[in-house]
Formats: sequence, C-alpha cells, structure tokens
Amino acid sequence: MRAPSRTLIAAALASIALASPARANGRFPATNQLVLAPTDPSKMLLRTTFGVLVSRDAGKTWDWICEKAIGYGGQTEDPSFGITASTSIVGGTFEGLVVSAAPDVGCNWTFVGGDLAGKVVVDVVVRPDAPHTALALTNKYTMVNDAGDPLYASQVFASTDDGAHWAALGTPIDPTAVLETIEVAASDPHRLYVSGFSGTGANLKGVLYVSTDDGTTWAPEVVPLDTSTENAPYIAAVDPTNADRVYVRTNGKNASRLLVTSDAGKSFTSVFTGAQLAGFALSPDGSKVYVGGPKDGLNVASTSDFKFARVSTIAVQCLRATGATLYACSNEVSGFVLGASTDDGKSFSPILHLTSIRGTLACSASSPTSACAADWPALEDTLGFPPPDAGSDAGSGGGGSTKSCSCGVSGNDAGALSAIAAAVAAIAAAIRRRRR
Repeated sequence: MRAPSRTLIAAALASIALASPARANGRFPATNQLVLAPTDPSKMLLRTTFGVLVSRDAGKTWDWICEKAIGYGGQTEDPSFGITASTSIVGGTFEGLVVSAAPDVGCNWTFVGGDLAGKVVVDVVVRPDAPHTALALTNKYTMVNDAGDPLYASQVFASTDDGAHWAALGTPIDPTAVLETIEVAASDPHRLYVSGFSGTGANLKGVLYVSTDDGTTWAPEVVPLDTSTENAPYIAAVDPTNADRVYVRTNGKNASRLLVTSDAGKSFTSVFTGAQLAGFALSPDGSKVYVGGPKDGLNVASTSDFKFARVSTIAVQCLRATGATLYACSNEVSGFVLGASTDDGKSFSPILHLTSIRGTLACSASSPTSACAADWPALEDTLGFPPPDAGSDAGSGGGGSTKSCSCGVSGNDAGALSAIAAAVAAIAAAIRRRRR
C-alpha cells in the first residue's frame, strides 16, 4: 500500500489527536518485535519501522538508535534481533550479521566478517537454555539451475561467546528453498528447526526442516499451506519442555493460521485462523498460547485444548510473554505502542507512547549511534511531539522533547476507534516482513 492510503490513515489519526500524519522510511511508525535480555529483563529492545528503541530500566525510559547506525535500511527491512547473556545485541540484516557488544551496547555496531561477510541473514535466535549461544540463519540467492529454478546458499552459523566469534554449524540446507525462520528446542540442545518454502503458485510448498544432530542432517517435513491465500510458514515457538511440539504461523494475504505439530513436523493441526497473525507468545511453562493481529485482537487458549477466547480488541503487532507479564506491541489507537498485561491480556498498562521517546541513545561522539542525533529533530516532528511551549521536557538521551500519558486501556476501550484501527492494520498487513 502506497502513500495515498497512508495519508488518509494519518489524517484520521490526527483528527483524534493521536500520532501525526507522518511516515518513517515510507512506512507508518510502528513497533513489531520486542526482545528482552535473558539475564536482565530490565534491558529491552523494541524494533520499529524507524530503527530500534532500547530501554535499560524495564521500559520506564526509551532511547532511539537509527537504522544507519546499525547498518541497515530500506522501506521494508525489519531485521531479526536477539540479546545474549552478556546483553550483547545480535542482528540479522540483508546486509549481514551485525553485533553490538558489551559494555557499550547499542552505541557501537560491527558486521561479522569471515564466512558471514555479506551474507543475507534472515533470522537469529539466542538459546534459552544456554543464552551465551546465538544462531544465525543465512539464505542468499546464488543462481538458476538448468531447469530454470532459483537456487540459494543456506547455512546456520553459531556463536558460543555472545556473538564475538562465529562458525558454520552443520551442513548447508536445501538449496531450492527460501528460508524464513530458525528456532531451537530448550529441552533438547541438539534439536534445530528451520522453516521455508519452495516453488510458486500452485506448486508452492511450505517446509519445516528438522535436525536432531546440531544441523549435521536435515529432514524436510511438509507444512500444509493453502496456496490460494498463504505464501510462507514462520516458526513461532518450540514448547519449552517438549522438543517435538512446534508452533508455526502461516503468512498470506488477509489469511493466516496457527499450526501445531506434536511429532516434530510429521503432522500438523490448524488451531486458529485469522486475518494477519502478527503476534504470538507462549507462556514460559508452555501451558498457554497467545495469538493476535491488527484485525484479530488478542486471543488466549490453554495448550491442553486450544480453545481460544478473544480477551482484547487491541491491534496486535507483536507479543512476548515472560514471567507473569504479557507484552504487546500495538498502535496509539489501542492506547499504547507497547503495553504490559498481568491478567492474560484482558487489560494493558502503557509502557511506551511514540511521543515519550527521550531521543537518541547517549553515546560517545565517535560511535555510529551518535550520528543519529542529526536525524532526531525530523523524527521527533514525524512522531507528533508537541512544540516546546506545550509543556514538554528535554530528554536526557538525545535532546528530544517528551510527552507523558498516564492513561490505561482495556480490551474494549478502543472499540469506538475500531474503524481507524482496521485502516492502520491494513497498512501493516500489506507489508510482508520477517516476524518472530
């Protein structure tokens, strides 16, 4: 969806005093991935359509890192991020694998060289059972074979020292497949799952590649796709206690399903159908599953029966469960761009509004992130900050003004704005991006 539709949406939002009618890199400002440090959940990273936001105090304050500081860009690129036990950040981009290591996390960014130099990194994951270890999945077009089929170079790389050093893990994966996501099993240190697809049109085939020996061998299992509406499978999670149970989301045009396998991909059951399932979360003990999207609201079920109940009408753009807290990315129509719930999603407390970002992350003048300061005033205006005489304060991070909001939102509070929420959701649904 191009600018005219976005302009109409922005005008609607402005009419109710929400965000201003501006776009980030051609896209409406939005949040779409939340990552928590495994050893210190007060350290948080939030991926947005205009760069990355980081918090070091459990979401009380947020600072901005621009795309160019990290080393990626483009209207539809949403890198996959992970945080290791040392709080180093690992990012998979179309330009390569990038790492921001402790102690200056978020300030300095370095692309990994060697065999990873210039590789397209489609996904990264940090092992929950061994958080000093991170895995990166590469998938890059190489050539067309004699039959006219495109071929890809695909490989898993691993680091056991918080992203400092990387090496290929196992053997290359099926060269005929476009790969999308990688996931690990916390209960089996040798189990790896990779999702992808091959073919086009009626010949499109979803695939789950399963390895039980650290990537030495890969067994392909078919992920059943409705080729009339779905175009790719994404691994959502692996059950924390059962390595054979895997949750997979399908992606498609106005159609998306949640599939579950309990036998490592040999068979799948569809347990939920929605318009665009942008968010998924599994409770830490694996007993509850949360799923939702911009048009689907938030839905919760026990994993014993998968009987879903819609508990909220918020426009879901990402979900993350940790401890007793469920986090959700949304938009200001829902009352927040990041919120937290302690009652299984029935109500959310706002953690972040776009207008409460402090500014650029404070770094030394020589760091790549310091260059973001020059772009902050324009972004500040884009995000709809009030003028200085409206009572806003300077942010300590990068000189940006702030605007606070003490409002809360329940699942039904946004009902009167559902038409606008649906319009905003249409923008997100029109842009295909990698999701976790």
